Amino acid sequence: MKANSKVLPKSDLRKTFDTYYDALVQYANRFLVSKDECEDLIQDIFVDLWEKENTFPDEPSLRAYLYKAARNKCYNVIKHNKVKNKYAASTIQELEDDNLFLKQILEEEIVRQLHKAIDVLPERKKEIIKLSLKGIKNNEIAETLGIKLQTVKTLKSQSYKILRDQFKDLSTIIYFLLA
Repeated sequence: MKANSKVLPKSDLRKTFDTYYDALVQYANRFLVSKDECEDLIQDIFVDLWEKENTFPDEPSLRAYLYKAARNKCYNVIKHNKVKNKYAASTIQELEDDNLFLKQILEEEIVRQLHKAIDVLPERKKEIIKLSLKGIKNNEIAETLGIKLQTVKTLKSQSYKILRDQFKDLSTIIYFLLA
């Protein structure tokens, strides 16, 4: 702590709050539309003052700190809102895009049908395919299941053949849906 600086006593915090609160809310309201949001931000600044032992050499330093803190909090809210708005805009665009909508429905339906088809495979084949879909390599699958690498390859190949046979008619449906 600097020799000339003094910690803002908690007893002076109420006086500081009463002195600056309204002016700081007005200042924040220049940048943010919602007065409630401004009030919350300014209250947060005073909570921070309460929790930390901030030192200020004089009244102008305290005032400068309060306004700078208000400005920084407003800036952070604006940055956060910009990200939220950008995300919302892209989400709205996706929701309005009928082609994307149909594609998403189709993808979800294909994934659902794939999992349904995998679930009826014999147990060992089902295990191998599910591990494979998680990106696990054949040698790791063999090690995990305690079987030979060639067995994994064979069962995986057989499983793919079964799945392809189950989905051969689906390719025609997909073609007409995407046309």
